[in-house]
Amino acid sequence: LETACYNLHLRVYGCSISSPPNMPTMIMGAEQDKTDVRKSLLEKLLSLTKSEIKRRSEHVQKQLSNLPIYRKAQLIMAYYPLPGEVDILGMMRKAQNKRFCFPVMDTKTRSLRPYEVKSFDEDFIKGPYGVSVPDTGKTKEVDIGEIDMVIVPGLGFDRRRNRLGRGAGFYDRFLKRLKPTTLKVGLAFEFQILDRLPTHQSLDEKVDCIVSEHFFI
Repeated sequence: LETACYNLHLRVYGCSISSPPNMPTMIMGAEQDKTDVRKSLLEKLLSLTKSEIKRRSEHVQKQLSNLPIYRKAQLIMAYYPLPGEVDILGMMRKAQNKRFCFPVMDTKTRSLRPYEVKSFDEDFIKGPYGVSVPDTGKTKEVDIGEIDMVIVPGLGFDRRRNRLGRGAGFYDRFLKRLKPTTLKVGLAFEFQILDRLPTHQSLDEKVDCIVSEHFFI
């Protein structure tokens, strides 16, 4: 069964499941809930220096750029990094023959709306939480059915490709709306990938692949 799952993953997503024997993980007890895990991971992320984030992010960029699923994707929804998150803005600036869109939070409907960004220097403004978002006056909203790949941030992931967000559920609701062929790729530093996360099966959306500095799952 394990071999069959491996072959299916390779055929569908164009990448193998790769994890070294000493892959760093954190085994969570059943009594530790999402709030505790979020707090622990957020503290680690915020403790990273700018130079460490840059160095680690460059390794993630290299791994992502080598994936066939990334190379094939034409319209990609990405994210503008919060402090401590994997930063692939430099990679996207240099990308050729690709279109990128970024999410805008609609607080009334509690949903994400993707807007295409053509200029990384002119198409962003500061959003309500201090993070850069597309200027909806300059950019155009895209149909989610056009998106080939969604690059998903998260506080944590696990080996089963479960994702732990920041608790508002914006991404979980958005990912549920995607067409089945849209690939969901999580980006994480290795310490963010745990053995198992406390998840709610009906609410928390998995990703198809997780990319870190030196391996992917």
